[in-house]
Amino acid sequence: MRFISRKSQLITAVFLTLFIATTAMKCEKSGKDVPLTDRKPKAMGEVAKVAILVPDETYVACKSVIKAVYQAPLDGMPGYEPHFNVNHGNERNFTDYFKHNYNLAVLYQQDLRSKYVKAIGSDLVKMLDEKLASGSDFFVVKDLFAEPQEVCFILGKDTADLRENMITNAVKIRDLAHKTEEKTTIEYVIRGKKKDDKFFNAMQRRLGYGFRTPSNFSVSVRSDEFNGVNRWFGEKRSAMYLYEETYTGDEQFTQDYIIAKRNAMVGKHIEGPDRPDSIRTYMTTDTVNVITHSKDITLNGYRAVETRGWWELANEFMGGPFVCYTIHCPDINKVVTIETNVFAPGKSKRVLLRTMELAASTFEVKK
Repeated sequence: MRFISRKSQLITAVFLTLFIATTAMKCEKSGKDVPLTDRKPKAMGEVAKVAILVPDETYVACKSVIKAVYQAPLDGMPGYEPHFNVNHGNERNFTDYFKHNYNLAVLYQQDLRSKYVKAIGSDLVKMLDEKLASGSDFFVVKDLFAEPQEVCFILGKDTADLRENMITNAVKIRDLAHKTEEKTTIEYVIRGKKKDDKFFNAMQRRLGYGFRTPSNFSVSVRSDEFNGVNRWFGEKRSAMYLYEETYTGDEQFTQDYIIAKRNAMVGKHIEGPDRPDSIRTYMTTDTVNVITHSKDITLNGYRAVETRGWWELANEFMGGPFVCYTIHCPDINKVVTIETNVFAPGKSKRVLLRTMELAASTFEVKK
């Protein structure tokens, strides 16, 4: 197709005591971040994966809620693909593998307090008790065990209370996990330094805008109206494209308009395999078998519409998910679209898509 040792606990406890004494930490339900400024180990993790600290009995009791929060199905897929995979660590195996994850959640069940003391120390647990007593059920701490990192704390007095608080904050918790990825995983996703990104710099020179290129992607097409990069990995293919038009009005951000424009551009520039009868095969949007979803977002400060759905080849049996971003760039009076699509028959597509979504989040207009 063309197309903690006890010493570590003591150090953490001393630091947290000083931190709590000098910081009000007024970030409960507002989601406001609380920075910690000590030198920490480098955070690690994987795209589309969240680590959680929770005792086994709490994990079992809250498993359905955890799935509803972190493993809700992605829109625009014909089958089930979750937003995130979840790695569960209990109080006995909460090692650095979990603790240093850039996307970490602690599900604190107060009536099992002693288990959390074993994992994260008495001073931090005391702080969680105080937060719970003050009415807090969800807050975030930056760079607690590693950096860059955002630790999401969800609190409850018992299992029922914890489940209720997770459900109440489900959207905020999931959105936080996505935003944390955007802020912490870019160095794993994109290629080297900006000055060395050939595609990005070429687009900046020619068009006045661009996105950072994902690692191991290469230029696949370059023309006056359609430019892109892709990557083949065995049978799997990931691709990102750029196209634009002059801004004329908000009708350009409706789903019908976006899909019509998408079909025109990818149908012209992305062809499938040759057929023996010479009938042309080309990319289009499947609006019959898979529901297309659109929502208003902010992409690196720009007003945009995110559209998710399923592409297919006209006159051929091939298809896969796509995510496109229709971006308003008032400084240059343009509507720019970043098209991302995946071909991975019989394989999971979530990580491939998420990698390109993270790259798309780097979009910027030349100043």
